[in-house]
Amino acid sequence: MRAVSLLEFLNSAKDVCSLEYDECFHPADILSLINEDEQFVQRINFGIIYVHTKIQDKYTIIGGLSGIISLSLLLHAVCECYKKTSPRNDSAIRTIRSKYLLNNKRSKLRLKPAAQELYDKIINHERLSGREKDSKMFKLLHKFWSDIKENKLQAAHIFKMLQRVFVTIVDADEIPARELYYTLHKNSPDLNQLVLIQNYLKNLGIENDWTHILEIFNHRNDDVNLFLSDYFVTKYNFSNYKREHIYENFVNYFDTMLQYIPKETLISQIKRSAGYYRDILNINISNDELKQVLINIKLHNGDDTYAYILNVFEDYMDGNISEPIFLEILKTIDEYLKNRADSQNNIDFNELIQYLNAFITCK
Repeated sequence: MRAVSLLEFLNSAKDVCSLEYDECFHPADILSLINEDEQFVQRINFGIIYVHTKIQDKYTIIGGLSGIISLSLLLHAVCECYKKTSPRNDSAIRTIRSKYLLNNKRSKLRLKPAAQELYDKIINHERLSGREKDSKMFKLLHKFWSDIKENKLQAAHIFKMLQRVFVTIVDADEIPARELYYTLHKNSPDLNQLVLIQNYLKNLGIENDWTHILEIFNHRNDDVNLFLSDYFVTKYNFSNYKREHIYENFVNYFDTMLQYIPKETLISQIKRSAGYYRDILNINISNDELKQVLINIKLHNGDDTYAYILNVFEDYMDGNISEPIFLEILKTIDEYLKNRADSQNNIDFNELIQYLNAFITCK
Protein backbone atom coordinates (compact mmCIF):
# COMPACT_ATOMS: atom_id res chain seq x y z
CA MET A 1 0.00 0.00 0.00
CA ARG A 2 1.47 3.33 -1.03
CA ALA A 3 0.29 6.88 -1.58
CA VAL A 4 1.23 8.40 -4.94
CA SER A 5 0.25 11.37 -7.03
CA LEU A 6 -2.49 10.37 -9.46
CA LEU A 7 -0.57 12.14 -12.22
CA GLU A 8 2.59 10.26 -11.25
CA PHE A 9 0.75 6.92 -11.36
CA LEU A 10 -0.62 7.61 -14.82
CA ASN A 11 2.76 8.81 -16.05
CA SER A 12 4.54 5.67 -14.79
CA ALA A 13 2.10 3.26 -16.42
CA LYS A 14 2.49 1.95 -19.95
CA ASP A 15 -0.99 0.44 -19.99
CA VAL A 16 -3.88 0.83 -17.57
CA CYS A 17 -6.27 -2.06 -18.23
CA SER A 18 -9.82 -2.72 -17.16
CA LEU A 19 -11.14 -6.16 -16.31
CA GLU A 20 -13.12 -7.85 -19.08
CA TYR A 21 -16.31 -7.60 -17.03
CA ASP A 22 -15.84 -4.02 -15.75
CA GLU A 23 -18.82 -1.91 -16.80
CA CYS A 24 -19.01 0.43 -13.82
CA PHE A 25 -18.10 4.02 -14.68
CA HIS A 26 -19.00 6.67 -12.13
CA PRO A 27 -17.91 10.11 -13.40
CA ALA A 28 -15.68 11.90 -10.91
CA ASP A 29 -15.68 15.69 -11.08
CA ILE A 30 -12.03 16.15 -10.17
CA LEU A 31 -12.03 19.77 -11.24
CA SER A 32 -14.73 20.82 -8.78
CA LEU A 33 -13.12 18.81 -6.00
CA ILE A 34 -9.64 20.27 -6.28
CA ASN A 35 -10.89 23.80 -7.00
CA GLU A 36 -12.45 24.03 -3.53
CA ASP A 37 -9.07 24.89 -2.03
CA GLU A 38 -8.12 28.19 -3.65
CA GLN A 39 -4.80 28.40 -1.79
CA PHE A 40 -3.55 25.07 -3.21
CA VAL A 41 -2.25 23.87 0.14
CA GLN A 42 -4.38 20.83 0.88
CA ARG A 43 -3.38 17.37 -0.27
CA ILE A 44 -6.49 15.73 -1.70
CA ASN A 45 -7.07 12.04 -1.07
CA PHE A 46 -8.81 10.71 -4.16
CA GLY A 47 -9.42 7.26 -2.73
CA ILE A 48 -8.00 3.78 -3.25
CA ILE A 49 -6.94 2.08 -6.47
CA TYR A 50 -6.65 -1.71 -6.40
CA VAL A 51 -4.30 -3.07 -9.03
CA HIS A 52 -3.03 -6.36 -10.39
CA THR A 53 0.41 -6.05 -11.96
CA LYS A 54 0.87 -8.53 -14.81
CA ILE A 55 4.19 -7.19 -16.03
CA GLN A 56 6.20 -4.13 -15.11
CA ASP A 57 4.41 -0.82 -15.66
CA LYS A 58 1.23 -2.51 -16.93
CA TYR A 59 -1.61 -2.45 -14.45
CA THR A 60 -5.02 -4.10 -14.38
CA ILE A 61 -7.39 -1.95 -12.32
CA ILE A 62 -9.84 -3.81 -10.09
CA GLY A 63 -11.20 -0.78 -8.24
CA GLY A 64 -10.69 2.92 -8.92
CA LEU A 65 -10.78 2.93 -12.72
CA SER A 66 -13.46 5.64 -12.82
CA GLY A 67 -11.08 8.13 -11.22
CA ILE A 68 -8.37 7.37 -13.78
CA ILE A 69 -10.80 7.74 -16.69
CA SER A 70 -12.07 11.01 -15.22
CA LEU A 71 -8.53 12.37 -14.83
CA SER A 72 -7.70 11.39 -18.41
CA LEU A 73 -10.79 13.19 -19.70
CA LEU A 74 -9.86 16.29 -17.71
CA LEU A 75 -6.36 16.27 -19.21
CA HIS A 76 -7.85 15.90 -22.69
CA ALA A 77 -10.23 18.79 -21.99
CA VAL A 78 -7.29 20.98 -21.01
CA CYS A 79 -5.54 20.07 -24.27
CA GLU A 80 -8.62 20.87 -26.31
CA CYS A 81 -9.26 24.19 -24.60
CA TYR A 82 -5.72 25.50 -25.10
CA LYS A 83 -4.57 23.98 -28.37
CA LYS A 84 -3.27 26.50 -30.92
CA THR A 85 -3.36 29.32 -28.36
CA SER A 86 0.42 29.69 -28.11
CA PRO A 87 3.61 27.75 -28.96
CA ARG A 88 4.19 27.22 -25.24
CA ASN A 89 0.73 25.74 -24.75
CA ASP A 90 1.12 23.52 -27.83
CA SER A 91 4.36 22.17 -26.39
CA ALA A 92 2.67 21.53 -23.05
CA ILE A 93 -0.18 19.72 -24.80
CA ARG A 94 2.24 17.39 -26.57
CA THR A 95 3.85 16.64 -23.20
CA ILE A 96 0.49 15.94 -21.56
CA ARG A 97 -0.57 13.54 -24.30
CA SER A 98 2.74 11.68 -24.42
CA LYS A 99 3.12 11.36 -20.62
CA TYR A 100 -0.44 10.77 -19.44
CA LEU A 101 -2.72 9.81 -22.32
CA LEU A 102 -0.71 7.87 -24.88
CA ASN A 103 1.76 5.01 -25.04
CA ASN A 104 3.49 5.10 -28.42
CA LYS A 105 0.51 6.85 -30.07
CA ARG A 106 -1.95 4.36 -28.59
CA SER A 107 -4.12 5.30 -25.64
CA LYS A 108 -2.81 4.12 -22.26
CA LEU A 109 -6.29 3.15 -21.13
CA ARG A 110 -7.29 -0.34 -22.27
CA LEU A 111 -11.03 -0.69 -21.72
CA LYS A 112 -13.80 -3.02 -22.81
CA PRO A 113 -14.38 -2.83 -26.61
CA ALA A 114 -17.36 -0.44 -26.63
CA ALA A 115 -15.84 1.87 -24.01
CA GLN A 116 -12.46 1.68 -25.75
CA GLU A 117 -13.94 2.73 -29.07
CA LEU A 118 -15.66 5.74 -27.51
CA TYR A 119 -12.60 6.79 -25.47
CA ASP A 120 -10.29 6.51 -28.50
CA LYS A 121 -12.69 8.57 -30.58
CA ILE A 122 -12.68 11.27 -27.92
CA ILE A 123 -8.93 11.62 -27.49
CA ASN A 124 -8.30 11.28 -31.24
CA HIS A 125 -10.80 14.04 -32.10
CA GLU A 126 -13.08 11.78 -34.16
CA ARG A 127 -16.72 12.54 -34.91
CA LEU A 128 -19.16 11.12 -32.35
CA SER A 129 -22.70 9.89 -32.92
CA GLY A 130 -25.65 11.32 -31.02
CA ARG A 131 -25.73 8.22 -28.84
CA GLU A 132 -22.03 8.56 -28.05
CA LYS A 133 -22.53 12.20 -27.10
CA ASP A 134 -25.16 11.02 -24.63
CA SER A 135 -22.63 8.78 -22.84
CA LYS A 136 -21.31 9.43 -19.33
CA MET A 137 -17.80 9.88 -20.70
CA PHE A 138 -18.68 12.60 -23.16
CA LYS A 139 -20.97 14.41 -20.71
CA LEU A 140 -18.15 14.55 -18.16
CA LEU A 141 -15.71 15.79 -20.81
CA HIS A 142 -18.18 18.48 -21.87
CA LYS A 143 -18.56 19.57 -18.23
CA PHE A 144 -14.78 19.91 -17.94
CA TRP A 145 -14.71 21.98 -21.15
CA SER A 146 -17.47 24.26 -19.87
CA ASP A 147 -15.90 24.73 -16.42
CA ILE A 148 -12.50 25.59 -17.87
CA LYS A 149 -13.99 28.08 -20.31
CA GLU A 150 -16.48 29.68 -17.92
CA ASN A 151 -13.95 30.06 -15.10
CA LYS A 152 -11.14 31.01 -17.48
CA LEU A 153 -8.84 28.50 -15.83
CA GLN A 154 -5.26 28.48 -17.06
CA ALA A 155 -3.58 25.17 -17.90
CA ALA A 156 -0.76 25.87 -15.43
CA HIS A 157 -3.39 26.64 -12.76
CA ILE A 158 -5.10 23.30 -13.36
CA PHE A 159 -1.82 21.41 -13.20
CA LYS A 160 -0.96 23.08 -9.94
CA MET A 161 -4.22 21.82 -8.56
CA LEU A 162 -3.79 18.32 -9.99
CA GLN A 163 -0.45 17.92 -8.27
CA ARG A 164 -2.32 17.88 -4.96
CA VAL A 165 -4.42 14.83 -5.92
CA PHE A 166 -3.11 11.62 -4.36
CA VAL A 167 -4.39 8.04 -4.44
CA THR A 168 -3.58 5.02 -2.30
CA ILE A 169 -2.35 2.14 -4.43
CA VAL A 170 -3.12 -1.35 -3.11
CA ASP A 171 -1.31 -4.22 -4.81
CA ALA A 172 -3.94 -6.96 -4.99
CA ASP A 173 -2.04 -9.66 -6.87
CA GLU A 174 -2.81 -12.25 -4.17
CA ILE A 175 -6.57 -11.62 -4.21
CA PRO A 176 -8.85 -13.20 -6.87
CA ALA A 177 -9.67 -10.27 -9.13
CA ARG A 178 -13.32 -11.13 -9.78
CA GLU A 179 -14.15 -11.60 -6.11
CA LEU A 180 -12.50 -8.31 -5.14
CA TYR A 181 -14.22 -6.52 -8.01
CA TYR A 182 -17.60 -7.88 -6.91
CA THR A 183 -16.98 -6.87 -3.28
CA LEU A 184 -16.10 -3.33 -4.34
CA HIS A 185 -19.03 -2.90 -6.75
CA LYS A 186 -21.83 -5.19 -5.54
CA ASN A 187 -23.97 -2.26 -4.36
CA SER A 188 -23.52 -0.34 -7.60
CA PRO A 189 -26.65 -0.07 -9.80
CA ASP A 190 -24.35 -0.35 -12.84
CA LEU A 191 -22.95 -3.76 -11.88
CA ASN A 192 -23.75 -6.42 -14.49
CA GLN A 193 -23.73 -9.57 -12.39
CA LEU A 194 -24.50 -11.76 -15.40
CA VAL A 195 -21.13 -10.87 -16.93
CA LEU A 196 -19.45 -11.95 -13.69
CA ILE A 197 -21.30 -15.28 -13.83
CA GLN A 198 -20.19 -15.71 -17.43
CA ASN A 199 -16.56 -15.13 -16.42
CA TYR A 200 -16.90 -17.62 -13.53
CA LEU A 201 -18.28 -20.30 -15.87
CA LYS A 202 -15.67 -19.44 -18.51
CA ASN A 203 -12.98 -20.33 -15.98
CA LEU A 204 -14.77 -23.66 -15.45
CA GLY A 205 -14.79 -24.31 -19.21
CA ILE A 206 -18.60 -24.23 -19.62
CA GLU A 207 -19.15 -20.74 -20.99
CA ASN A 208 -21.08 -22.10 -23.99
CA ASP A 209 -23.74 -23.50 -21.67
CA TRP A 210 -24.17 -20.05 -20.15
CA THR A 211 -24.60 -18.60 -23.65
CA HIS A 212 -27.36 -21.14 -24.22
CA ILE A 213 -29.16 -19.95 -21.06
CA LEU A 214 -28.98 -16.36 -22.32
CA GLU A 215 -30.38 -17.50 -25.66
CA ILE A 216 -33.31 -19.21 -23.91
CA PHE A 217 -34.37 -15.74 -22.72
CA ASN A 218 -33.38 -14.03 -26.01
CA HIS A 219 -30.60 -12.24 -24.10
CA ARG A 220 -33.14 -10.25 -22.05
CA ASN A 221 -31.07 -9.67 -18.92
CA ASP A 222 -34.09 -8.74 -16.79
CA ASP A 223 -35.67 -12.15 -17.46
CA VAL A 224 -32.38 -13.97 -16.77
CA ASN A 225 -32.07 -12.09 -13.47
CA LEU A 226 -35.64 -13.03 -12.53
CA PHE A 227 -35.01 -16.68 -13.34
CA LEU A 228 -31.80 -16.93 -11.33
CA SER A 229 -33.30 -15.09 -8.38
CA ASP A 230 -36.26 -17.49 -8.25
CA TYR A 231 -34.19 -20.57 -9.08
CA PHE A 232 -31.98 -20.25 -6.02
CA VAL A 233 -34.97 -19.78 -3.73
CA THR A 234 -36.22 -23.23 -4.73
CA LYS A 235 -32.91 -25.05 -5.04
CA TYR A 236 -30.80 -23.97 -2.11
CA ASN A 237 -31.54 -22.90 1.43
CA PHE A 238 -29.36 -19.80 1.69
CA SER A 239 -28.93 -18.20 5.06
CA ASN A 240 -29.43 -14.43 4.86
CA TYR A 241 -30.51 -14.91 1.24
CA LYS A 242 -30.53 -11.67 -0.76
CA ARG A 243 -32.19 -11.88 -4.13
CA GLU A 244 -30.26 -8.93 -5.53
CA HIS A 245 -26.88 -10.63 -5.02
CA ILE A 246 -27.31 -12.94 -7.98
CA TYR A 247 -23.63 -13.51 -8.75
CA GLU A 248 -22.83 -14.31 -5.13
CA ASN A 249 -25.77 -16.71 -4.88
CA PHE A 250 -24.81 -18.41 -8.14
CA VAL A 251 -21.20 -19.01 -7.12
CA ASN A 252 -22.14 -20.20 -3.62
CA TYR A 253 -24.69 -22.62 -5.05
CA PHE A 254 -22.45 -23.86 -7.84
CA ASP A 255 -19.39 -24.36 -5.63
CA THR A 256 -21.50 -26.25 -3.09
CA MET A 257 -23.17 -28.53 -5.61
CA LEU A 258 -19.90 -29.28 -7.43
CA GLN A 259 -18.94 -31.31 -4.37
CA TYR A 260 -21.65 -33.79 -5.31
CA ILE A 261 -22.29 -33.69 -9.06
CA PRO A 262 -20.22 -32.90 -12.20
CA LYS A 263 -20.30 -29.36 -13.57
CA GLU A 264 -21.81 -30.53 -16.86
CA THR A 265 -24.73 -32.16 -15.04
CA LEU A 266 -25.24 -29.12 -12.83
CA ILE A 267 -25.30 -26.57 -15.65
CA SER A 268 -27.58 -28.90 -17.64
CA GLN A 269 -30.07 -28.86 -14.77
CA ILE A 270 -29.99 -25.07 -14.67
CA LYS A 271 -30.55 -24.91 -18.45
CA ARG A 272 -33.55 -27.20 -18.16
CA SER A 273 -35.06 -25.07 -15.40
CA ALA A 274 -34.38 -21.95 -17.46
CA GLY A 275 -36.49 -23.40 -20.26
CA TYR A 276 -39.33 -24.13 -17.83
CA TYR A 277 -39.13 -20.64 -16.35
CA ARG A 278 -39.27 -19.07 -19.82
CA ASP A 279 -42.43 -21.10 -20.50
CA ILE A 280 -43.96 -19.77 -17.27
CA LEU A 281 -43.05 -16.17 -18.11
CA ASN A 282 -44.32 -16.47 -21.69
CA ILE A 283 -47.22 -18.79 -20.76
CA ASN A 284 -45.94 -21.23 -23.34
CA ILE A 285 -47.86 -24.39 -22.43
CA SER A 286 -50.09 -26.56 -24.58
CA ASN A 287 -52.82 -27.45 -22.05
CA ASP A 288 -55.54 -24.79 -22.36
CA GLU A 289 -56.68 -25.01 -18.74
CA LEU A 290 -53.15 -24.65 -17.40
CA LYS A 291 -52.48 -21.80 -19.81
CA GLN A 292 -55.59 -19.87 -18.72
CA VAL A 293 -54.73 -20.15 -15.03
CA LEU A 294 -51.16 -18.97 -15.72
CA ILE A 295 -52.63 -16.00 -17.62
CA ASN A 296 -54.82 -15.20 -14.63
CA ILE A 297 -51.83 -15.43 -12.27
CA LYS A 298 -49.93 -12.95 -14.44
CA LEU A 299 -52.93 -10.61 -14.56
CA HIS A 300 -53.18 -10.77 -10.77
CA ASN A 301 -49.53 -9.66 -10.35
CA GLY A 302 -48.29 -13.07 -9.29
CA ASP A 303 -44.62 -12.59 -10.12
CA ASP A 304 -43.65 -13.37 -6.53
CA THR A 305 -45.22 -16.83 -6.88
CA TYR A 306 -43.12 -17.86 -9.90
CA ALA A 307 -40.33 -19.37 -7.79
CA TYR A 308 -42.79 -21.81 -6.24
CA ILE A 309 -44.56 -22.41 -9.55
CA LEU A 310 -41.21 -23.27 -11.15
CA ASN A 311 -40.56 -25.84 -8.44
CA VAL A 312 -43.97 -27.46 -8.91
CA PHE A 313 -43.74 -27.22 -12.70
CA GLU A 314 -40.50 -29.24 -12.61
CA ASP A 315 -42.25 -31.92 -10.53
CA TYR A 316 -45.10 -31.93 -13.06
CA MET A 317 -42.72 -32.27 -16.03
CA ASP A 318 -40.83 -35.07 -14.22
CA GLY A 319 -44.09 -36.96 -13.64
CA ASN A 320 -43.93 -36.60 -9.87
CA ILE A 321 -47.34 -34.94 -9.72
CA SER A 322 -50.30 -35.38 -12.04
CA GLU A 323 -51.81 -32.77 -14.30
CA PRO A 324 -55.01 -32.43 -12.20
CA ILE A 325 -52.94 -31.81 -9.06
CA PHE A 326 -50.78 -29.23 -10.86
CA LEU A 327 -53.91 -27.51 -12.13
CA GLU A 328 -55.43 -27.47 -8.64
CA ILE A 329 -52.25 -25.91 -7.24
CA LEU A 330 -52.27 -23.17 -9.87
CA LYS A 331 -55.96 -22.45 -9.21
CA THR A 332 -55.28 -22.20 -5.47
CA ILE A 333 -52.43 -19.73 -6.13
CA ASP A 334 -54.66 -17.66 -8.41
CA GLU A 335 -57.45 -17.58 -5.82
CA TYR A 336 -54.91 -16.45 -3.23
CA LEU A 337 -53.75 -13.63 -5.53
CA LYS A 338 -57.30 -12.41 -6.10
CA ASN A 339 -57.96 -12.36 -2.36
CA ARG A 340 -54.65 -10.63 -1.72
CA ALA A 341 -55.60 -7.84 -4.07
CA ASP A 342 -58.90 -7.35 -2.22
CA SER A 343 -57.63 -7.59 1.36
CA GLN A 344 -54.50 -6.34 3.11
CA ASN A 345 -55.01 -8.94 5.83
CA ASN A 346 -54.51 -11.93 3.58
CA ILE A 347 -52.03 -14.62 4.66
CA ASP A 348 -48.41 -14.47 3.59
CA PHE A 349 -47.57 -16.53 0.52
CA ASN A 350 -45.07 -18.59 2.52
CA GLU A 351 -47.96 -19.83 4.66
CA LEU A 352 -49.82 -20.83 1.52
CA ILE A 353 -46.74 -22.74 0.35
CA GLN A 354 -46.85 -24.82 3.53
CA TYR A 355 -50.50 -25.66 2.80
CA LEU A 356 -49.76 -26.53 -0.85
CA ASN A 357 -46.83 -28.74 0.09
CA ALA A 358 -49.03 -30.59 2.57
CA PHE A 359 -51.66 -30.93 -0.16
CA ILE A 360 -49.09 -32.43 -2.58
CA THR A 361 -47.84 -34.85 0.10
CA CYS A 362 -51.37 -36.08 0.81
CA LYS A 363 -52.03 -36.68 -2.88
